[in-house]
Amino acid sequence: MNIALLIPAFNEEHAMARTAAVARQAVDAGLVTSATVLDGGSTDATSGIARSAGIDALWIPDVMPNLGPVLGKGDSLFRATRTIEADWYVFLDADLGNVSVDHVEALVRPIGQEGVVFVKGGFVRVDENGQPRAVPGGRVTEDFARPFLRRVAPELADLSQPLSGQVAIDAGVARSISYMTGYGIEIMMLLDVYSHFGIDSIVEADMGMIQNRSKPADALDVVVQDIQRALWLRGMVADAGEPPGIVLERR
Repeated sequence: MNIALLIPAFNEEHAMARTAAVARQAVDAGLVTSATVLDGGSTDATSGIARSAGIDALWIPDVMPNLGPVLGKGDSLFRATRTIEADWYVFLDADLGNVSVDHVEALVRPIGQEGVVFVKGGFVRVDENGQPRAVPGGRVTEDFARPFLRRVAPELADLSQPLSGQVAIDAGVARSISYMTGYGIEIMMLLDVYSHFGIDSIVEADMGMIQNRSKPADALDVVVQDIQRALWLRGMVADAGEPPGIVLERR
């Protein structure tokens, strides 16, 4: 089976050496067939560091240029899944502070289970000292996303990290669902898979502990706005306004 590990990145040179080394290990261990950094137009050494570690770097501005400027992670994933051939894709964020090959293995393990088309990474969020964060799922997850999901899709509310960007997805499904820019991409992807394929198509993978950057409180309003926009697009909230900088979905 051809499994492509895709790592969307933009100006991630500070984290890329570790992430690229793990990606190389995943290829060498046979967990994935290929690993590619999806460089959304970095002005730093992101792509060069990836190539030095022995993995591919795809310059996304040159992919499907008719779409115009690259509009972030969702746009990069949209273009890559229509360019890189695979049976399954694994999406891994570039900036996980403690990323390891075990995290990739956890996402790959459920591939091949009957009926499963989507693997959602679940984990315990820890700080730079390895200590669990005060809010296990993250403030936006616990204060906004999980309460909402309990009302509309209780099965999804039970996921430990419904907004996680660490996933594995069947390639045909990846090309059939919608993508959007901004922080709404993860919940839109989850809702689309759920609505089209049902809860039995989704498996949560235990990735153990993940150290990711905690956003400052004043940045969380933008995250919530983006998620509300995704929910509005799916007819799940009455009005989400028009958050600046959000370009909707591309099929």
